Amino acid sequence: MAVVFVHTENVRFRDLDSMGHVNNAVFLTYLEEARIAFLFGRGATTDSLIVARVEIDYRSPVRLGEKVEVDVRCTRLGTKSFDLEYEVRVGDRLVAEARSVQVFYDYERREAAELPADWRQALTA
Repeated sequence: MAVVFVHTENVRFRDLDSMGHVNNAVFLTYLEEARIAFLFGRGATTDSLIVARVEIDYRSPVRLGEKVEVDVRCTRLGTKSFDLEYEVRVGDRLVAEARSVQVFYDYERREAAELPADWRQALTA
C-alpha cells in the first residue's frame, strides 16, 4: 500500500479486553480517528459524511503500551461516495487491514449527494 497519511494511536488500558489485547471494537475507533485526521488534513469535514460500511481483517494481537500506526489512502472515488483503505501496524508488524465506504450526504434533503469538486481534489491530492 502506498502510504498517503499516517495516524498514530497509543494503546490505552481501556482499549484492552479480558485477554489483555486490544478489543476488536476498539479498532473501529482507531480507524475513525485516522479517518477524521486524514479528512481534516485535506480541508474536508465530517459534517456531510455517513460511514456506510467498514470491514476489518485482524492479523495480529495488539497489547498495552504499543504504538499503533494507521496508514490511510483513498482508493475509490465515486459520484456520491469514496473508499478509504487502512493498514494498521505496530512497528513492522501488520495487525489489521481495513476498508470503509463514506457517502456524502445532504441532511436537509435526507439523501446522498454528489461529492463536491473541492472534496474530489482533496481526496486525490
